[in-house]
Amino acid sequence: MTTQYLDVCDALPGEHPRPQMFREIEQNMEDWIGADSSGHDLDHARRVFNIGVRLANQKNADIDIVGAAALTHDIHRSMGEDGEYTHPRESLSAVRSVLEATSFPDEKRSSVLHCVEVHEEYEFNGDDNPAETIEARLVQDADNLDAIGAVGIARNFAFTGVIGNRLWAPDTEENSGLGHVSEKLFHLKDELNTDEAREIAEGRHQFLVEFSERLKKEWIGKL
Repeated sequence: MTTQYLDVCDALPGEHPRPQMFREIEQNMEDWIGADSSGHDLDHARRVFNIGVRLANQKNADIDIVGAAALTHDIHRSMGEDGEYTHPRESLSAVRSVLEATSFPDEKRSSVLHCVEVHEEYEFNGDDNPAETIEARLVQDADNLDAIGAVGIARNFAFTGVIGNRLWAPDTEENSGLGHVSEKLFHLKDELNTDEAREIAEGRHQFLVEFSERLKKEWIGKL
């Protein structure tokens, strides 16, 4: 089996008039998240792009808005110091600068900024969901789908290592990689906004559950 490079334009419908626009955004994002090792890198952005565009095709949403927001949604991850979390709203001026440096349509920029600002709001965490557009809801769905399943597990433990947490810390209050799975990732399937995303999530969530159960057994030498 050959491994293909993840191309941001693979998911675009053949008649889309501006594939080069997305390549321009992708190139500009290299400066922001190209060196990321926490699972919020360009490969993550490309996957969110491909999932988001696929969902946008199914929901007749604006592909330009979904695609641009998907590529730029994690700029805030590069802005915190010493692992400190920065809310996406703090990245909006940077997102605007990225878009202004490309051929992205001026009249759609505010819609992209809205998608980016609200993409990390979770009802299980007590947040309201302020997503006002179908495009914002689809970016939420695409980002959450990339946080579960096999890729989601890999990203989770990459993040665990970057921030210095243990793989698992049973019977303690200490943050850990496996703890994050149960505290957040198990909830994401219930955060999804669309039936199309929920269908994709079924297999990914089940894989997440099976992995968690097996790791706990291997942890104590039962398997």
